[in-house]
Amino acid sequence: MKNRGFTMVELIVTIAIMGIILMVTFPSVDKLQRTNKYKKMVSYGESMLASSKLYVEQYAEDMWGSMNAVGEREVSMATLKNANLMKDYQDKQDTCSSGKVIIRRTGSPNNYKYSYYYTLTCQIRKKTVVCNNSNASSNYNSTCTEGGRKVYP
Repeated sequence: MKNRGFTMVELIVTIAIMGIILMVTFPSVDKLQRTNKYKKMVSYGESMLASSKLYVEQYAEDMWGSMNAVGEREVSMATLKNANLMKDYQDKQDTCSSGKVIIRRTGSPNNYKYSYYYTLTCQIRKKTVVCNNSNASSNYNSTCTEGGRKVYP
């Protein structure tokens, strides 16, 4: 009766090849996971924008003091949560501790125009990441930085 198994050399070569493949693919998988975390942050920031639009619809008169006033106001993430317009950032390891939306109102009482800009600070993999949409051309043109270095998009 013949044993039909693998030799020790064949097993070692197979394990070595698997190790090389793992070393080559790990950085790509890690980058993909980080990018997905940044996308999740940006989505949370965009939901903050949507929540602040609802907040303005409800409290515009309280925010500006009169219906004829224009200017800039700030709505914090905590204010939006207290108004039940948004929920906590949901992730097992990461947290978003602070965020705000800047609302600019321009125009006249018959034709107000609103601009919304958000800043969101989170702890992703124990590093501070800040996402915002400071580009005035689009409310949904977000960037994220980590220690001053752009990480997304």
